[in-house]
Amino acid sequence: MADGSLSQFKATLARKKARKDKSKGKFDRKKLDFKDEDLKPEYNFPELSEDEMDSVKKEIRRKAKSERQIELVILGVLVVGILLLILYIN
Repeated sequence: MADGSLSQFKATLARKKARKDKSKGKFDRKKLDFKDEDLKPEYNFPELSEDEMDSVKKEIRRKAKSERQIELVILGVLVVGILLLILYIN
């Protein structure tokens, strides 16, 4: 007779199938793939004239400059505070 019995062969096949199912995962990956090239996002940005675009850019620059100044003030206060703390400890 060949190597092993039919029941051993069936058990081997069952273990192999179980390992394959476990490595494959619980869910079908093809159904979980939500990429669909037909569905592209549509953005409804308003069309701006050159003057409106310039004013928007200026407003963005003004806000960025204001935020940078606030950050520099906070940084300066922290540096002065740390220096005073160091001088007080010594």
